[in-house]
Amino acid sequence: MNHPNTVAAGVALRVLAVLLLAAAFSTHAAERPLARFAVSAQAAELEPLLKRTIDAAKLADSIDPEDDERQLRRLRANALDLLATEGYFTAKIEAVADGDTSRYVLKVEPGARAMVTKAEIVLKGPIEKDSTRMQELLRGWELPVGKPFRDPQWSTAKTRLLGKVQEVDYAAARIVDSLAEVDTDNATVALHVEIDSGPVFTVGELQIKGLKRYEPLLVERYNPFTPGDRYDAVKLLDMQRRLQAAPYFASVLVDIDTDPAKPERVPIRIELTEAKSKRVAFGLGYSTNTGPRVEATYRQTQIFGFPYTMQTGVGFDRTREVVYSDLYLPPKPDGAIDSIGALAERTDIENVITRRWAAGVARTHSRETRDATYDTRIAFNYQNENRRLRDGSTPETTNNVVSGTFTWTRRTVDQITDPTRGDIMTASTTAGVRSGAVGDVLQNTFLRVYGRYVKYLPLSPRDQVILRGEIGHVVADTIDFVPNEFLFRAGGAGSVRGYAYQSLGLKTGSATLGSRSLAVGSAEYVRWFTQEWGGAVFYDVGDADDELLKIRWARGYGVGTRWRTIAGPLALDIAYGERDRRVRVHFSIAVAF
Repeated sequence: MNHPNTVAAGVALRVLAVLLLAAAFSTHAAERPLARFAVSAQAAELEPLLKRTIDAAKLADSIDPEDDERQLRRLRANALDLLATEGYFTAKIEAVADGDTSRYVLKVEPGARAMVTKAEIVLKGPIEKDSTRMQELLRGWELPVGKPFRDPQWSTAKTRLLGKVQEVDYAAARIVDSLAEVDTDNATVALHVEIDSGPVFTVGELQIKGLKRYEPLLVERYNPFTPGDRYDAVKLLDMQRRLQAAPYFASVLVDIDTDPAKPERVPIRIELTEAKSKRVAFGLGYSTNTGPRVEATYRQTQIFGFPYTMQTGVGFDRTREVVYSDLYLPPKPDGAIDSIGALAERTDIENVITRRWAAGVARTHSRETRDATYDTRIAFNYQNENRRLRDGSTPETTNNVVSGTFTWTRRTVDQITDPTRGDIMTASTTAGVRSGAVGDVLQNTFLRVYGRYVKYLPLSPRDQVILRGEIGHVVADTIDFVPNEFLFRAGGAGSVRGYAYQSLGLKTGSATLGSRSLAVGSAEYVRWFTQEWGGAVFYDVGDADDELLKIRWARGYGVGTRWRTIAGPLALDIAYGERDRRVRVHFSIAVAF
């Protein structure tokens, strides 16, 4: 006969074992996520969106079936709402026990995706008198018939259409009616948008707030409008951009009052904060082209009470020592900026030692369109240059040269610091004459032409091809008097990788001299493995010589890494120079503070 205490102890042990097993099972169940989505292969693009639905739901761990059921209902409702925004209005979701990677599987049957079968765009008001613009706006509608319906694209299309109407003349345009009528049985959507343009706006005088040190006339220089001009949002934003980029102001806001009852000669309101008039900056950098670099600049934006900007700086690296000072005048109404400047410089590149001082004047102008940015620069300089070879193999020369240079640049890239598509084209020409020379004028003049082109080709969101080409030539009886900056050498990062910086050119002893002609080409493929890190392979070819048609091509090729930063991608390249049979590393970085 069993003792009562023994029986009780056995029962207690059995109960404890059952509880431990239940707890272990519950713990294992809680360790697995509540649910995952299963989508058919035909709608696989929806899986990342649905996964974000799970992440956004912030599901709590639970061992209570009722809690699981409540969370599954919420998750299913959120997923159906999301599918509806993508045009799947008849989607079905069934929850079944999984028992594998998650506790439940939400099986998604998205159904037919609704297509746009009607897009009725109505523009009312004074804009109806401008049939050309009406047709242009209607052609630009971004969710036309035949496209799948997506709620984000529907909202974006309406916003952009309204923005295009408001862009010129009709600052008070508004959407008065908007409807997306869904037929779930036939999986179709009929769109209707009605926009009232409102009256034609014209702009008036400037109303400026925030000036303390400067006169209103300074701000007027940036104004592209004459009182009575028709409203143009692009010109208004361009004025704000130019004011913001000017050294005089720390912050700028430009707008108008869009009251449709008062559309004529509406004042342009400008609220700004003046920047500090004096600034000191320092910079450190390193490049395999020029070694460590140190520079310092001082800028002052008010000279003797006038809004002139003086910028003075010094810089040192392995190849160059320079000190300079520039004085910039306030911009002209068309945006052109005049400047005068002087510099003294010493360079030691490929055993050619050059000392020079120069003074000159320049006018720069930048213009933006909807498709491109155009920069032009006209400069006239006088310079004294002394040039000698380190090994003394040729006589030392000193020349005084007067020159004029015109440079034109067009940019159509999507981003300035990290372009992914578009191109950059630069063309430059310089004419110069040796000062103080006696004899035939033609023997003492030169003409230089130069062009550079870079093309950015996106192959996919992660893949890109970059093509680059340079060509240049100097026409002169002799180039002995042509300053180094107008002659050509090649090699190094940004030129032909695999060769030392500016080591490709005419050879005299141990020195590499500037040449009459230059031709460089490059092809590079970049693959971004993550948002920040990528890799590249490249092939460069080029040389500098006295005769363009007899250039002997120096080839370089290799691989590199890319790291995206705020200032643009940093590149570390390892290149093999076929002519020198050497491997070189090319890298540069700069830090300002």
